[in-house]
Amino acid sequence: MSEFHCNICTTELSTELIQIEKKYDIDVAYVNCPECDNRYNLMFDNKNTIRIKNKIKKVKEIENYLQLQLYREMLIVEDDYYRQTYNDLPEEEKELIGEYQSDIDKQKLKEYNRAIKDKRYDFKDLLKLL
Repeated sequence: MSEFHCNICTTELSTELIQIEKKYDIDVAYVNCPECDNRYNLMFDNKNTIRIKNKIKKVKEIENYLQLQLYREMLIVEDDYYRQTYNDLPEEEKELIGEYQSDIDKQKLKEYNRAIKDKRYDFKDLLKLL
């Protein structure tokens, strides 16, 4: 959402009008309506809210890391499933089909491995957040 309206005069307000002031050691994001000069306080931040936001950001990074691991493992498990399904076929059908060919996209697997290796998170990282 990049625009909203003034409650007093219904002027369209853009996020480009957002200003920030520091008062009482609190950062206040606000917008002044250019038509009626009504002020809208949008967000309040202090050291504690910023620290919590940083924790949330770290949790999302860890979640992304775990999702990368999950997707990589799902690729490997899917290939294992099809390989075992192929191995369960009678010899006549195997001869008709030919050798089992893995469907794993080697490049995609390398990308997952590289991204996972670059981000090593573990349980200690989660404990630090608490």
